[in-house]
Amino acid sequence: MRSAGGRIALALLCLLLLPWGSLAAESGSGIVYEIFVGSFADSDGDGVGDLKGVEGKLDYIASLGAEYIWLTPIHPSPSYHHYDVTDYYAVAPAFGTLQDFDSLAAACAEKGIGVILDLVVNHTSVEHPWFLSACDDLKAGRTEGFRDYYLFSRGSGQYPVPGTEDWYYEGAFGGHMPDLNLDCPGVRQEIADVIAFWQGHGVKGFRLDATTSYYTGDTARNTEFLRFITETAKSGDPDCYVVGEAWTNENTILELYQSGIDSLFNFPASAAEGTLIKAAAKGKGAAAAEKMADWQEKIRAVSPSSVDAPFLSNHDQARSRGMMASNGRQMKTAAMLYLLLPGHPFLYYGEEIGMSGSGRDENKRLPMLWSGADETQNCLPPADADQEQRLTEGVAQQDGDPDSLLSWYRALGRIRASLPGWTRGVMAALPAQNAALCAYTVTGEDGVTAVLVNTSLRQSVSADREALGLQEWELQAALGLTDEALQLWHSEGKIPPCACVILRGPEKTE
Repeated sequence: MRSAGGRIALALLCLLLLPWGSLAAESGSGIVYEIFVGSFADSDGDGVGDLKGVEGKLDYIASLGAEYIWLTPIHPSPSYHHYDVTDYYAVAPAFGTLQDFDSLAAACAEKGIGVILDLVVNHTSVEHPWFLSACDDLKAGRTEGFRDYYLFSRGSGQYPVPGTEDWYYEGAFGGHMPDLNLDCPGVRQEIADVIAFWQGHGVKGFRLDATTSYYTGDTARNTEFLRFITETAKSGDPDCYVVGEAWTNENTILELYQSGIDSLFNFPASAAEGTLIKAAAKGKGAAAAEKMADWQEKIRAVSPSSVDAPFLSNHDQARSRGMMASNGRQMKTAAMLYLLLPGHPFLYYGEEIGMSGSGRDENKRLPMLWSGADETQNCLPPADADQEQRLTEGVAQQDGDPDSLLSWYRALGRIRASLPGWTRGVMAALPAQNAALCAYTVTGEDGVTAVLVNTSLRQSVSADREALGLQEWELQAALGLTDEALQLWHSEGKIPPCACVILRGPEKTE
């Protein structure tokens, strides 16, 4: 994929003035790569992605600088998306076996990559043995057993219990997903057991599904439950990373941060109307720096140990390519804006090559395009997908192109890995000099670094380094600058369109 301005010599070659190899080993990048397993990589030729397929692509994932992979649900389920679980202790046969998972976790560990597992615990499948036993208990009039595992009511409710005349159960996401009774001690013990089981198999983190629906409309109880899960996970592994889906407004997200959870996805900054893509599409970098720095300060005020989880789009949203009208420079700018932020940026598989997908959920989970020329390298699409992939240049085509979006993402991953302590760094916006200039500092464990991103797609911007207090700072990395542009940066402080410079602050003196 070419940028709007065509090939620019050296555009994707980062100038790193620090030896990043040793730095990357000392501190992870913080990047999390989200994988919808069934659409990612097929190892056995049946057209369905599987765990062995993921393992076979770990070198590729590592090339993006990922510190973690997040696997969407891998458990047995009657649905293609696997968010209605029938067995929390098993792997869906289409994805492989528990032994395959163990192999993947071990291979990830060798590469310094942690596995994050999707934990779906506000509901199960109607086919889960817990629900089937609970219904049997209800019909038999038994008050013990599994009856208290679910939210049953007599006389009225959402969905009738099969085999009864006046009993009903709750299902916030449909009758095929009965809600668990999260106040039941037995359910909480089951959840704790599931967490411990997967930690025993090498899982380093959990992504929590639908956290605002644990107790719909009751943020205080949702917060308490998030605290329970977070504390449970960290009791088994103090370094376990817990991130939650809270697709809601900023005030509610901040309330949920009172649980002490590591991260909550920054939905207000995502998608077409969010801070990041709007800044990339409209060249509003200064406003983005102020907004993101303010948000991170608010998180720290509520939970000092928590960090942001920015992203552009995920498996429930239209892909970011469409939000930016397939404009290569906009996609590169958006990548700079979110991948250089402190916290844990989440990268949805295929975003790094510019995949398309919108409308029904299956279209947002189309197969990873390993090749635009050889379909045998790609998985089959989900059965009900009704869109074709608009991207024609897959990984194979972009891999050797220094001007491709894939090369751009890889360069950003290398830059980020060269910045120790970046994940938990403290962000502060620098005074706006130009609406297009996204300028901020990040104070990390070993000093202060400045990031300057020109979000304009056509115009260079000049950064007054003296006014910004950066006159004594040294260039650490640059992206999107030719040799000539680097000279203009040194002489005039100019940054070309769709480019960034990273500056290192002077060493502290005692």
